[in-house]
Amino acid sequence: MKNIFITEGDPTGISYEIFDGAIDLLQKKSNRFRFIFISSQNKISSKYEKNFTIVESNASLEKVLFVKTNPKIIFYKNSILNKKEEKEIKIGKPSTISGKVAYVSLLTGIALQKILCGDIITLPLSKEWVIKSGVKDFKGHTEVFASEYERKTFMLMHGNRLKVIPLTTHIPLKDVSHALRKLQILPLIKAIQNSKLLKSPKIAVCGLNPHAGENGKIGREEIEIIEPFIKEMRRHDLNVEGPISADSLFIPSISKNFDLIFACYHDQGLIPFKSMEGKNGINITLGLDFLRVSPDHGTAFDIAGKNLADPGSLIQCIKVLTRHDIH
Repeated sequence: MKNIFITEGDPTGISYEIFDGAIDLLQKKSNRFRFIFISSQNKISSKYEKNFTIVESNASLEKVLFVKTNPKIIFYKNSILNKKEEKEIKIGKPSTISGKVAYVSLLTGIALQKILCGDIITLPLSKEWVIKSGVKDFKGHTEVFASEYERKTFMLMHGNRLKVIPLTTHIPLKDVSHALRKLQILPLIKAIQNSKLLKSPKIAVCGLNPHAGENGKIGREEIEIIEPFIKEMRRHDLNVEGPISADSLFIPSISKNFDLIFACYHDQGLIPFKSMEGKNGINITLGLDFLRVSPDHGTAFDIAGKNLADPGSLIQCIKVLTRHDIH
């Protein structure tokens, strides 16, 4: 039975609400998969928690996994907070403590995956509060996985109608051109070719500049960076077209002709993706030997605790990870 680890994200956000909203699907899928939710020891927890096996972090999770009578949804209690800190965790009120919890939950999920194998779902955290908790160089989930597994990783935004890879991620817009010049093409090619979710995709590449540069009249990045990039991709037998003006490429009648789109920077790809996919969108990390997925939304501190959170994106994460054709 395959393991799927779920990190709790920021406990003051909507993580537990969307987890509860996905319970029916988790229970349905638990005949084939074992779900291990990594939770901090505090008073904010799933209302269904009493129905699952609870494992303290000082106990052997490996032994629990091999007891056939145990339910297939396990709460792994991460004992990192003292009683005073537990009292300071309040729904909708992020803090350095909740940032610490989110980061440790992520590292715990990675540590367990390395030992026990399986895939990972990461629930939303706040970069701001992780950094304020003391992790000064934190850039995001994707970058942590790259560091921990010593791999070049790439963000794939996966939806029902669109699949988008931003070639640069969490950097200032002024640095995009420089970052594209340093892009490591071979790891990206390998990540695409090895992905269980991309089968010989037809790929389109966005231009960086308006109108894809108009043959150098509006910037030369298309000529100097993107066209050589496309030639290299084709040399490795990938079906690639472009550069195509981004304001045209994301029109549904055009985008439907492609299985995958490369955007030059974060918002160029994610604004149309989120607009078109809504809660059907999820974030997948390419380049790893397993699948890491995450809901395509944030912590939503403003609605946390109000029973307004939509579990749709988490449900999509679970559906993708439990598809028959990728196992």
